[in-house]
Amino acid sequence: MKKTLVAWFSLVSLCLLLAACGARDGAASSSRAERGKPRVSVDSMTVMLRRAPAANASIGPDGSLRIDDIELPLPQAQRTQLQQLFMHLQMQRQRTLETAAPDPNMRSVGFATTPEISALQSAVLHDIPSLQPYQESFGNLQAERR
Repeated sequence: MKKTLVAWFSLVSLCLLLAACGARDGAASSSRAERGKPRVSVDSMTVMLRRAPAANASIGPDGSLRIDDIELPLPQAQRTQLQQLFMHLQMQRQRTLETAAPDPNMRSVGFATTPEISALQSAVLHDIPSLQPYQESFGNLQAERR
């Protein structure tokens, strides 16, 4: 009898513990789904293009393009296009963060494209075939607070 009571108590305790550790209102699953969406993340030093299952692509301030941490050799004209895209995305990120409400959790803030960004995006996607898989990412621009 005593062993049965201990077993039931252990089972109930385990169930309560698992229920307490679970996410509230599906927050974990929705944030996981949000992280999985194609997006362009703009932080202070890089522009990161993400689209599962493709590898991440990053654009540096010098117009360099890295896919899966491997730098792609590009002609100077394409590097200049990427450098201009980087610059315009950085300016729009700065404008967005200046007007965004403070967030202690440092979550990213979505921002709208500008005509300049749209024109450069189209040119880059047309001229650099390696970026074609990331076309959908440009529909979700995110300003990182870091």
